[in-house]
Amino acid sequence: MIISRLILKNWKNFQHVEVDLNYRTFIVGANASGKSNLLDAILFIRDLVKQPGGGLQYAVGSVRGGVSKIRCLAARKDPEVSIEVHLSESPGEDVEWKYRVGFKHAGGGIVKHQAKITSEEVWHKNKLILQRKASDKGEDPEKLLY
Repeated sequence: MIISRLILKNWKNFQHVEVDLNYRTFIVGANASGKSNLLDAILFIRDLVKQPGGGLQYAVGSVRGGVSKIRCLAARKDPEVSIEVHLSESPGEDVEWKYRVGFKHAGGGIVKHQAKITSEEVWHKNKLILQRKASDKGEDPEKLLY
């Protein structure tokens, strides 16, 4: 499996960006154009799954210093940061899996770097198999922190 597409919303210097990836992708650009920020989005996904029991707080707070350090400065009206990853068997093939997570700042005081999931979706071959929203009445608010 390869990451065949990356979609970012309000991630660091990107208000919205969609990048198609291949087996080998070269990222070239001027200084301060977002090359490292693009790579950090991929590392963020790794950090999410690396921690046992859920790594949202680790990926946002411990590694990156909180949502305020991640969220695009131009994102004043829309505080949600989101990352969507598409996985394919190989380049040019249909998307096998899609994962999207959206989150925003939820902390204050002693937990100032805390983030809260606003939405999470998992798709397998264009079929939605998991969907979580912060607005769901049955959702445990504590689960939205991991």
